[in-house]
Amino acid sequence: MTTLDFPRDFLWGAATSAHQVEGDNVNSDWWDWELAPGTHCKAPSGKACEHYTRYPRDIELLAALGLNTYRFSVEWARIEPSEGVFDPEALDHYRRVVECVLENGLVPMVTLNHFTLPRWVAAEGGWTWNRTPALFERYSRRVVDALGDGVPWYCTINEPTAMSTGGYMSDWGFPPRVVDPRRWRTSIAALIDAHRRAVIAIHELRPGAKAGLAAFTVETVANAGGKPAADYALRMNQDIFLEATADDDFIGVQTYTRNHLFLPRIAAPLTRLALAVRPIEDRIAARLLDLKTAAPGTQALPGQRVTQMGWEYRPDALSAVVRRIAKLCPGKDLVVTENGVATLKDTERVEFITRALAALHEAMAEGAPVRGYIHWSLMDNFEWAHGYGPKFGLIAVDFETQERTVRPSGFYLGGIARSGQLYVEDAGPAEAATATSRPATA
Repeated sequence: MTTLDFPRDFLWGAATSAHQVEGDNVNSDWWDWELAPGTHCKAPSGKACEHYTRYPRDIELLAALGLNTYRFSVEWARIEPSEGVFDPEALDHYRRVVECVLENGLVPMVTLNHFTLPRWVAAEGGWTWNRTPALFERYSRRVVDALGDGVPWYCTINEPTAMSTGGYMSDWGFPPRVVDPRRWRTSIAALIDAHRRAVIAIHELRPGAKAGLAAFTVETVANAGGKPAADYALRMNQDIFLEATADDDFIGVQTYTRNHLFLPRIAAPLTRLALAVRPIEDRIAARLLDLKTAAPGTQALPGQRVTQMGWEYRPDALSAVVRRIAKLCPGKDLVVTENGVATLKDTERVEFITRALAALHEAMAEGAPVRGYIHWSLMDNFEWAHGYGPKFGLIAVDFETQERTVRPSGFYLGGIARSGQLYVEDAGPAEAATATSRPATA
């Protein structure tokens, strides 16, 4: 048996996002997107997990597991349902959530934007509207001021790639689901601007709080023919946002899988030539980003184990991504703000956690400045265009009765958090871990 020790002040947590768990987020663009004629969403979010009213018990469950951090998002569409009109009851609600987190002995980590926008912002063009960055700053200031000084960690924007590439250059199922290179580039610039404005606002209003971006990341493997295309996708989906974190206190690392891009050798010079000419680049960029290295799991190789999302089962991707970001952004603190697996087999989740943490520990031993690991997700939830099929939760949710059942993986991760130690046995991490965990119903 090998014992892997993590730092005493390590953040051990689980995450949710408002639209995915709260329910009845009727003023958001996603609510409209789910109900639109011809939508690609498999189901509407509806009542979700009713976390908006059930949050006290959910937070108690998280604390009882032994975790010390809760990452959650506040919902712009609730707080500012129409332009310039801020709902005091919504702001009070999220302050009560923060207070509940603190009362349970947990560290709150607040995300200011997790994919959704108010309907009125989306109607004007969303992240392509020239006013959106300034409006996001105004909203961020209202939130940070209302939540008080009890929030030590803020994520500004969750995976801006999902709104840029996901909305304007791919078929990921994100609104407005078009291919428009001009709007894509506009959205990237706006998201970066909004992020930087929010960081300044947080630093001004709460000088002691840490602010950072929660970045989309994926391990990518390419052969000589595929490397130029893979490098382009990494540049436009990951690095362009990582470069915007110069003034951040930390970078949120979010990864789930590994992609492969194997192309004939002749593809390399042709790709380089095409990307050197903007009009040609714009015509091929969507294909490079959507079908090759951007969307997780689109290039899983035959015979590989895959998750419910169709992504390669690859817990070790976490160390590869952490090493890469630590090299790109030397000296910057890192927090794993999302990592997990969609599976109906909880033994696979236990194995995933074990292997991911073992790989993360190895990267940390090499010097990667990782300050915490936050699992996605606390509970099963609405998984965007995929509906309610994928099961990511440490806690299972019966969406008809709203009954919560803690999975063995929840107790397992909580045990690691309590001790600060991960035990890796030669007999196999999944079997060893299952033996130390127990099921329970809450």
